Amino acid sequence: MKRLLVAFSTVAASTALLAVTADAQAQLWLRDRSGTQGAGIRSGDLELHPGVAAEVGYDSNFFNRSTKNANVRPVIDTVLLRLTPSFSVTTLGVQRRPDGSETPPPKVAFSAGAAFIFQQFLTNTDVGKLDRSNQFGINGDVALLIAPGRPWGFNIFDNFTRSAAPSLDNSVVNGLNRIENTARAELVYTKTGGLFDWRLGYSLGMTYFEDNGAGQQNLNNTIHTVYTRGRWRFLPRTALVYDGSLGFQNYTNKTNGLANSTPVRTRVGLAGLVTDRLSLLAMVGWGASFYEKQGDFDSVIGQIELRYFLTGAAPEAGTQSSSMSSIAFGFTRDFANSYLGNYFERNRGYISLSALFAQSFYLGFDVGAAAVRYPTVHDRDTGAATTGAFTNGRVDANLFAEYRVKDWLGFNVSLSYLGEISSTQVRGTGAASSTLTNIDYNRFMGLAGVRVFF
Repeated sequence: MKRLLVAFSTVAASTALLAVTADAQAQLWLRDRSGTQGAGIRSGDLELHPGVAAEVGYDSNFFNRSTKNANVRPVIDTVLLRLTPSFSVTTLGVQRRPDGSETPPPKVAFSAGAAFIFQQFLTNTDVGKLDRSNQFGINGDVALLIAPGRPWGFNIFDNFTRSAAPSLDNSVVNGLNRIENTARAELVYTKTGGLFDWRLGYSLGMTYFEDNGAGQQNLNNTIHTVYTRGRWRFLPRTALVYDGSLGFQNYTNKTNGLANSTPVRTRVGLAGLVTDRLSLLAMVGWGASFYEKQGDFDSVIGQIELRYFLTGAAPEAGTQSSSMSSIAFGFTRDFANSYLGNYFERNRGYISLSALFAQSFYLGFDVGAAAVRYPTVHDRDTGAATTGAFTNGRVDANLFAEYRVKDWLGFNVSLSYLGEISSTQVRGTGAASSTLTNIDYNRFMGLAGVRVFF
């Protein structure tokens, strides 16, 4: 019976976990190092950026569980200690070049970073509630740019994560912990003067679920993607932009309820400065999922964003950095592969703020609200329909504030909220098909800590 509950909860958990883009472990200084790392330590032609952070705080719902399922899957909160050593290395930035920004770009630019995220649970520590495999995560990335800024260039990227994802069922002690890796390579053409550039690339993404006896490894999959992106600056501060992609997504151990797909996306739009401080990004296009069976997404996709720069805008269209002090309002519509109902369609509005005051106080904030639609859910064993199409509401909010006492020392506070608004009960799969589970939940997290960074 325990294995049946475990197998069932794997399906239900995907709604609340795998459809969420933000990883609770991805602290701001890991997601955007350009705005949060220190001056660096020079070693030859490289900049070294070591750092370590220690935080303590409270998580109200570690497994993202609904209070309506408390009789079999109780909500579990915990006080935790989080330690995050990190290290990154880059080729010399503009500020370290002898002639400043006028120095020609290097023939090769390189950057790499890694972080280890360790969580020690100070309450609710028994293995039946919080397993050791939930205690650590890993982030790593590498970028190699060959002949950057020249007419022809070639770029290579790789991103690796090991994330400790929770589960809706307390019998799944390992949750939906997984390893993800995406490698990309692209050819870049840039017309002299930067008025036109085009990229043609290929990426390979792999997702591997750690096995805890609940059939998670049936979710293992790969996706091969060919993509292209282009930018034509037809005004001094405005560019016409395009992106398109063709993917081939395949499950390693395909079952009746999980279908392979060939997602296609194409978008065109404008990116540029409306005034010296106000930029506009507007993209619209079409997306289609082309699943082998059980329904498809086939509709309009796009994004619109207005961004106001608090301390002045970037000099060229399409080159604005999110690490600049700015506030943005936007809306996105897109789809993504899902382990529940093939895919999910998301329409999300958001507000984000990133600001550095007096070179000593950093504030990052983002809040979003989305409607997330799922098509009919099918039994992964038999392929039979089990739950009709439904739409959930989702609210997310994150706040990060840091006071930098020194240019290498900061004290910070992180607050986050994630809420799933749903009246749907998801039916189990296989022998657990008579079981219904609520998928609504609320989760608050607050941490305070200190960070040393160079």
